[in-house]
Amino acid sequence: MSSPGTSEPQNTPESLAPDAIASIRDNLDEVATRAATAAEVSGRTSADVKVLLATKTQPAATIRVALEHGFTLIGENKVQELVGKADDLADLDHEAHLIGPLQKNKVNHTLRHAHCIQSVDNLELATKINNRLDVLDQSMDFFVQVNTSREDSKSGIAPDEAEALISELRGHSRMRLRGLMTIGLPGRTPEEIRPSYAELRELSQKLLASGAMPAAATELSMGMSNDFELAIAEGATMVRVGSSIFGARDYS
Repeated sequence: MSSPGTSEPQNTPESLAPDAIASIRDNLDEVATRAATAAEVSGRTSADVKVLLATKTQPAATIRVALEHGFTLIGENKVQELVGKADDLADLDHEAHLIGPLQKNKVNHTLRHAHCIQSVDNLELATKINNRLDVLDQSMDFFVQVNTSREDSKSGIAPDEAEALISELRGHSRMRLRGLMTIGLPGRTPEEIRPSYAELRELSQKLLASGAMPAAATELSMGMSNDFELAIAEGATMVRVGSSIFGARDYS
């Protein structure tokens, strides 16, 4: 119980109920096991697939539980959340990715707190990022986001335009391309879900084989809580998992 004039810490695991902490840890272990099994079934090892925690709407206290449990990759959809949680997580070893759309007027804030931007999908944005990195004398990892589901509501460059964009980005010396990212087509069956992931893998293989994409840019960020095992079967090297770890998001 708090003494008079004090309150429980708000941004540490101590502010969470013990059952909530135990549930997060159990979920982390389960997802790690499922990802490792899917990797092995696909002919790879658990080390070949990284689990990135999608932490949209999650407070720093909850994220700290996961980081302290040995998971070091987190992803935020919104720049304001990336920035707002940075100080509370700064003492823990982790890598923060921006996995949502980036507006050009928020590039400066993003570069101060992100280790990687997964949502680069146009030359104008990439140029703004690279120019700012020049001023800061820094470098930044990034993915090119591809809209393999072809949904108007989703960001990402069209698959048949990806090669031209990547070619244009070769001169952006401050930016290191790690690979491709997509948000798959939501579906109820593997037959509906799988093609958008298969297409990203095939696009990556084509661009690597032709030399259009740097040889080191082999990563594929795809798959979320409801379909990450399918994504791994199609070659994902990084899956973005949120609700399977933290439960349904609270938007209140």
